[in-house]
This record gives sequence, C-alpha cells and structure tokens, in this order.
Amino acid sequence: MRRRWICLAGGILVFSLLVMLLSRISGAFADFWLKWGMGPALQTLSRLSGSAPFSLAEPLALIAAVLLLVTLLRRKGTCLLLALIFAGYALLWYPAYFAPSAQGMAVESTADAGKLESVCRELIDALNADAFAMPQNLEERALSAVSRLENLPFLPISAPKSARYPEWMEALHLAGIFVPWTAEALFNPLEAEAGRLFTACHELMHLSGIADEGQANILAYEACLLEGGAFAYSARLWALKYCLQKLRELDAARYWETAGILQGEARTHFAAMGGFLRDSQEHRGISNAFSRFFGLSAFTSSYAALADYLCME
Repeated sequence: MRRRWICLAGGILVFSLLVMLLSRISGAFADFWLKWGMGPALQTLSRLSGSAPFSLAEPLALIAAVLLLVTLLRRKGTCLLLALIFAGYALLWYPAYFAPSAQGMAVESTADAGKLESVCRELIDALNADAFAMPQNLEERALSAVSRLENLPFLPISAPKSARYPEWMEALHLAGIFVPWTAEALFNPLEAEAGRLFTACHELMHLSGIADEGQANILAYEACLLEGGAFAYSARLWALKYCLQKLRELDAARYWETAGILQGEARTHFAAMGGFLRDSQEHRGISNAFSRFFGLSAFTSSYAALADYLCME
C-alpha cells in the first residue's frame, strides 16, 4: 500500500511539473490550460466555496497541517498529501502567469519625477475634494465592480470574503490574498477601511485568472473607478501610495512637497493604510525566494506598475 501511495504521489508530481513546464515554454499551452483546465476548475471551486458564509481556506489549511503532522508521525501518506497540495498550485495558479490572454496591456517603467508629481497632484486633488463612507455591502459591490470589466479571462462567480481569523494575515503583513485551492479571494478586515475596497477588487482579479500583481492592480483600479463612490476613493488612495513611493525614489524633495498637499480625512486614511511608510519587501523573503525559483519575480513584484500605467494616460 505504501509503495502504491508513493507511485501515485510521483505521478501527480510529474504531471504537475509537466503542466508547469509546458506553460512556461508555450503561451499557447498556458492559454489552453487557462481556458479549459484552470478556469473551469476555479469557477467550480468558487461556486462551492462561495456557498459557505465564511472562508473555507482557513479551516482547511489547519486540517491540512494536522493531516501532514499525522502522516509524518505514521510515516505513511506524507508524499501523497504534499503532492496534492503542490498540484493545487501548479494546476490552478501557475499557468496564469504565462497565458497571453491574462497578461493585459504592456506597461513600461518610464515615468519621470515630473509626470509622477503631476499624477500625484491629480489624485490628491480628487481625494481632498471627496469624502469616504464605508459601504455595508462591500463584498457584493466589489463583485459587481469587477464584473463590469470585459477584458478578463473569465468573470468571478463568488464575492470576496473577509478573513475569519485575520491575525495570521496581520502577522504576514497581508492586506489580501487569493487562495487557489479553494478559489477564494480574501481581504484582511483589520486593515484600514478605506483601503479594503480596492484590495477586495484586486483579489477578485486573481479569481478572474489575472496572476500578475501589476495587471491585477491596474484592472482593479479601472473597476473601482467604474463603480465610483467609495470604491473610486479607495482606488485613488492605493494609486497615490504607489505613485508617491516611486516619486520618493526619484526625487525626495518633490515627494515631501507633494505629500504635504494631502489634507484632512484623506490624509488620515492614507496614513492609516501605511501610505507614508517606505515600501518593505522584507516580510516576503520566503515568498520572493519561491518566486525567483519558479521564475515569477517579474509578476509577483510588479505592484507599482499602476504608477507607470497612470503616467501613460
């Protein structure tokens, strides 16, 4: 029996690695898998997990950890369990990084300090003139906002969910996360209110087949502007964060002068979501190493592409 489990685990691992390899070297295959494999699977999982009023990813992660411990103690089934977990990532997420239909528009990192300052001032003027009111139906509104877009590989079926035990997200400094094993888009309810709306839409972009973080930000920004109101306010806050961070790297004097224009409630919201802090990737050390190993660094560290996108307009 043990040998049979090892053979089954080996077969699952080989198939998963084959799909990853073909996705990496062939955009046509990645698109095929996204359309006929990953997409239908994620939508089916989303339909099932979406029927639960709470996040299934959190209890299932705990169950998986317990099962892993049990199999290690019994020295039986560990390889199979690990192979199944890896297959979830390899088959339900990895191909989307290389599918041309999920790449969106090309964005060049050519924004200079002058253009960034101009964009920041436009965002700040809009934020200073607006007021934020947290909508009661954040989840449904976020799903509606994303569903307005027409250039997604597939539309999300289920609304994003608030993490039931967000302490783990706080520990990892996560505003949100997409879990392919359960096809759930989760946001951190302990994060600043004004930032959550954009985060919810960003995670829904992943549920729509967009893996690249920069493209997810750009599309979430467009969706939030189409939805308007508090969603547009949230999107402008996040856009300002990325633009100001980039301006700070290019010209510190312009950064301080421009950031000082942000006033009142908008300034309070921006500070609450860490807008004035230097962006740090240190807490993503393991994640960055994983991304580099699988050749994903360009996709997983491209959050600031939203700043370049706004400078192109």
